[in-house]
Amino acid sequence: MESMLYVAERRREISDGGIELLIDPARLRRVLSDCQYSHDRIKKLLTDLRAATVEIVTPEMERSGDSIIGGLIDHVIPSPMTRHDPLSGGERHLWRVRLGVALVMLLERDLSLYYPPAPIARLQHGISQALARHVLTHRHDPAGGWHLDTLIRAVGGEAVNGMTLRNYRRRLKDDAVGLIEIGIEIDATDRVKRVTAAR
Repeated sequence: MESMLYVAERRREISDGGIELLIDPARLRRVLSDCQYSHDRIKKLLTDLRAATVEIVTPEMERSGDSIIGGLIDHVIPSPMTRHDPLSGGERHLWRVRLGVALVMLLERDLSLYYPPAPIARLQHGISQALARHVLTHRHDPAGGWHLDTLIRAVGGEAVNGMTLRNYRRRLKDDAVGLIEIGIEIDATDRVKRVTAAR
């Protein structure tokens, strides 16, 4: 999802609150290429995004017992716009990706992309990717950095403990070099801090 938001060439607001993005599938694939995502794998990811449901509850809605339930993307359809395809010598269609109203609300209220998604996608483990996104979408670091276990529970769920917690710590250590390249360091005292990313 973040890669599509990052590579979108144009965006158009829809009257019901959704947004339609114009995406070059070749550019999307290049952003994800280090992860070796094939065209079929990207289609599977889009199918998963289409099936996902989000529920948003704001403090105002909670008082009245309301919530917004919706999808992340409504559809992906070929655009009439094309680009030259150097592989086939012909033309390839760009995609029109319609973001659901719930995702648009979530993006407006909470999520911001201030970082390129490709280095995060290159991390080996999902826990490392989730932790990186969490840290990079916060404007300010807590004094002294985040406690590692607190961050793991924030992205992995409050019930994470015991063996699962140890496995997540091990996976994060496996990805330590990749995290440093992104600008995130886990120090010897299990504090997570933002540092200047390696160039």
